[in-house]
Amino acid sequence: MKVLLLNASPKKTGATQEILRTVEEALPKATCGELVCLGDYQVQYCLGCKTCYQSGCCVHQDDMPVLLDKMDEADVLVIAAPSYWADVPGQLKVFIDRCTPFGDTNPDPHRHTLKPEKRCYAIALRTGVRPGECQHIIDTIDHWCGHMGVEMAGSLYFCQIEGKEDIDRHKPAIREKTAEWFGGD
Repeated sequence: MKVLLLNASPKKTGATQEILRTVEEALPKATCGELVCLGDYQVQYCLGCKTCYQSGCCVHQDDMPVLLDKMDEADVLVIAAPSYWADVPGQLKVFIDRCTPFGDTNPDPHRHTLKPEKRCYAIALRTGVRPGECQHIIDTIDHWCGHMGVEMAGSLYFCQIEGKEDIDRHKPAIREKTAEWFGGD
């Protein structure tokens, strides 16, 4: 099984990356995990031109096809996103917008879709104490899953995370949740 661990933060040195590293380390041995950070890829804003509705391709020449291929090759997606002003980071929003050629909002009945039976787990984190912001992030990822034909299979969130050192106390729970998510595979 292939698992794509997608860090939706602009950086790969923080708490979001640390959470995904912990998930990756806890994956069953027969599982192949790949950890990628959206901040390492050049993905331009969607122009709303809908050229992809006819061609299945975006007019931009950037790294999005690489990310779409990685996502398509994976059996399972784990998307982790920090809260930026009570919402998903801009990098994740741009990524979501650029998935339009694959999504069910594309009216072309012959559009390229992701391989079937893909599932996704969402992880959200924030510095504050209110879990509602984390739930909003999870709901955004769930909404994306619905348009992409991906099953939203579970979620996890953390509040009061100021930096990656704050993840240490949560690592047992992350490992436990990873075993729950992947233990039967």
